[in-house]
Amino acid sequence: MKQKWYLSQTQAYKIWSGYAFENICLNHIPQIKKALGISRVYTLASTFYQAGQAGQKDAQIDLVLDRNDHVINLFEIKFYNDVFVLSKAYANQIRQKQTIFKTKSNTRKQIFWVLLTTFGLQSNPHSLGLIDDVLGMEVLFGEG
Repeated sequence: MKQKWYLSQTQAYKIWSGYAFENICLNHIPQIKKALGISRVYTLASTFYQAGQAGQKDAQIDLVLDRNDHVINLFEIKFYNDVFVLSKAYANQIRQKQTIFKTKSNTRKQIFWVLLTTFGLQSNPHSLGLIDDVLGMEVLFGEG
């Protein structure tokens, strides 16, 4: 019984950590914009959620920066204890999120994906051509 309690506490910790990291990121938009080199570009920041329909999974985008220069940055925010490695399955989920977002928003703007994670991204064939920018948590605590 003790082992089961420990495992459930570990899962709760992972969920809480991810949620806390997302909230920290959402409270540091000026620093994120500075790290991307778009401090002077007018943006609207939001999140995106679409409930799954007809056998599809839900689509959640952690942060959307809709820019006045005809670009939208979509963010995947990941709390991870090491360098993040994008799997083929996860890359496919990101592509599916983008398709749903483009369909629901009816946007004609160019889409760029940004991974915001604790310790960066290990480049691999699944991340190449998909993830346009990678930001580490250090950008959150720079000057805004």
